[in-house]
Amino acid sequence: MSELEKSRRFVDEQVVETAEQLIARRFALESGLPTISPTLGAHLAFVAAASGAERIIEIGSTGGLTTTWLQRGAPTATITCIDAESEYLADTRQALIAAGHAPARIRCITGDPLAVLPRMSENSYDLVLVAADLAHAAAHLTHALRIVRAGGSIVALNALNGGRVADPARRDPVTASLRALVREFQRQPDLVASVLPIDGGLLQITAVAH
Repeated sequence: MSELEKSRRFVDEQVVETAEQLIARRFALESGLPTISPTLGAHLAFVAAASGAERIIEIGSTGGLTTTWLQRGAPTATITCIDAESEYLADTRQALIAAGHAPARIRCITGDPLAVLPRMSENSYDLVLVAADLAHAAAHLTHALRIVRAGGSIVALNALNGGRVADPARRDPVTASLRALVREFQRQPDLVASVLPIDGGLLQITAVAH
């Protein structure tokens, strides 16, 4: 086992998931939804807390797994979740309520994110999490940049497509698009972007407030 792998395992073992998060993880695994490591979950909670997020939106569903981590960092935030599958949203709501989140601060919208996002208000969210289909990552991130407030942040799961983006031999459309997006965001003067090589890659973008 490499030193990096030892470090990853050690950090994962230090993170304590709540009973609600363990239930959400099991549901996500059974449903084939995206999952995240405890380490990445703790990082999402940190981002939500450090940014003082009061309005969070999640594009795509993990059945409540990522959502409950965001809730741990921002327990009084209004959380909006968009997904085409009402069942996944119902489980997300249930997980948030079980974690102690006020039902009035949970908003679940059933529908294709590509159809719903154009109707969302500009500059209205402090934190945007993208967990939807990688094939539409460019469109989702474009909408995310529109709806996030100046100084707000965007985080996108699996931005390195499980390591494929780093392999120049991988030229499928999804991987090539993600590779171009990572490069483009690093070059935008009004954005600060970072990619963490954990859990398939976490893209983080902050719109600079002028």
